[in-house]
Amino acid sequence: MTTDPTRLTPTSPAPQQAPVTTFAPLQVPEYRRIWIAALVSHLGTFLQLTAAPWVMQEMTNSPLLVALVTTSLTMPRLLLTLPAGALADIVDRRTLMLIGQFTSALAVAAMAVMTATGILTPYWLLGLTFVLGVGNAIGLPSFQTLIPDLVPRRMMAQAITLNSGAFNVARAIGPAIGGIVVGAGFASSAFGANAASYLAIVGVLLTFPRAKVEDTRRQPLWRSTAAGVRYARFTRPIRVLLGVTATFALTTASIQSLLPVVSTELGLGGTGFGVLYGLFGAGALVGVLTRERARVRFAGRMLPGAVLTFGVSGVVFGVAPHPVLAGAALAVNGLCWVYTLVTMNATVQLLAPRWVRSRVVSLYVLAIGVQPVGAFAAGALAEWVGAGTSVAVFNVGTVLLGLLAFRLGLPVLGEFDEPAAPDDWHVPRHARHVAGSPVLVANTWEIDHDDAEEFLAVMRDLRRQRFRTGAHRWSLYRDADRPTRITEFFVVHDWEEHLAQHARMDQEVADVLARARAFDRAEGPVTRHLAGLDVLDSHAPPVDEQLLTIHADAHRADGSLPLDERS
Repeated sequence: MTTDPTRLTPTSPAPQQAPVTTFAPLQVPEYRRIWIAALVSHLGTFLQLTAAPWVMQEMTNSPLLVALVTTSLTMPRLLLTLPAGALADIVDRRTLMLIGQFTSALAVAAMAVMTATGILTPYWLLGLTFVLGVGNAIGLPSFQTLIPDLVPRRMMAQAITLNSGAFNVARAIGPAIGGIVVGAGFASSAFGANAASYLAIVGVLLTFPRAKVEDTRRQPLWRSTAAGVRYARFTRPIRVLLGVTATFALTTASIQSLLPVVSTELGLGGTGFGVLYGLFGAGALVGVLTRERARVRFAGRMLPGAVLTFGVSGVVFGVAPHPVLAGAALAVNGLCWVYTLVTMNATVQLLAPRWVRSRVVSLYVLAIGVQPVGAFAAGALAEWVGAGTSVAVFNVGTVLLGLLAFRLGLPVLGEFDEPAAPDDWHVPRHARHVAGSPVLVANTWEIDHDDAEEFLAVMRDLRRQRFRTGAHRWSLYRDADRPTRITEFFVVHDWEEHLAQHARMDQEVADVLARARAFDRAEGPVTRHLAGLDVLDSHAPPVDEQLLTIHADAHRADGSLPLDERS
């Protein structure tokens, strides 16, 4: 269990249901179609991931430039994932996915043509790989959140596991095929097949209706992005998981980015490189088939144990003197890779409410996106000490991360619920427009002096809830003449954002508000709303149309503090 129990809602007893099997989501037709298409696309991706580094190795024989192929592919995540995640919550996700698929297809088609005509250079390869990464970054947050939504909530973890399964089936088969193709001198065919594979996803997406937009408000992209970052920052389990994910990606990137160079050091050619890559995928496939049973058996020990085991096997791979030992270590790496990333992915998605899920998932993707930093650093170190030694050094860091993870109290799948509003809560009618921005909300308590310390502790928790649901500034003041009269102030960008806070109510917020209300010793804590006067906008509604009395009903209905109606 987490070391911060106030951050999660315990799972309440529920009627016994039949266990959900790993393959249950494939019974849903829409999910099955996109899963098959994704499998085809992933096969093309691994042809690409095998061909591009090997082509760079043959052209330059430089560990740094080979590592930069991985850097170029994953660097766009650092630049575009957050805005792509914000867009996925406020526009049609299917459209974003189509744009991403077409961008990637054009990039790899250009690689195929340039390779076939003999004009591909190392810098063109890096540039087109970067464009390919741009397409992936645009569509990935939408894909991560759209696919699980195709199945019932109780199947979400299994749907995410099967997504990883499709990826790792391709990882097991694709590199071996790619190694044969590249070894035979047909790298252009590998690039061309990847370009064609993107059309499989496009074809299936065109059969889907436009995706539901979770956040229908029109607001600047930067503001939507900032709200997602604040939610993750002030939700401890998500914050910790993102930190573990980023560190794991940083320390483990060395294995895949330097695999072609390590293969060369072991005396292997293109085919042997493909076989080693395939062994990683085979281990990952075993991980897909066994992850659920491992989760049930080991519970909270599975995730830290998987990180620790990955680090140990990564060190073994780096120092392995023989291809057989290296291959065995890579198979263990693949198994632990799935155990780690699939579990963290599912956990992050279940911890995030729907209104902000794509943005939180984009942060998860961004955390994985630090791989180019790790790949670059590992490549630079390999120039000095050799690829195998570089891999071993970086995976010592993974070992240390695994040991630390045992002490972090990471959230455990199955031991918490997805954030949801209280059962008796509903969104009442309220005013839709109030002129002026920003909006300042002031809540005032009269407390007993003896309760001050406990009250301030609750206020710290309430501050966190305000930031999680949309506030961007918060402060607490006491009356200079009556020190037990304390007022909380928080600021939101506009009236629409404040009203959205009611729709973002979940059980955790409701519990903190109830605790806060209990401290008042007067007529009850009261709320005042102060809206900035807009004297420039000619379309601002008159004051008598700003129906705050209807909004007072919202405060009573959802457990917020009552409005001050005495003035």
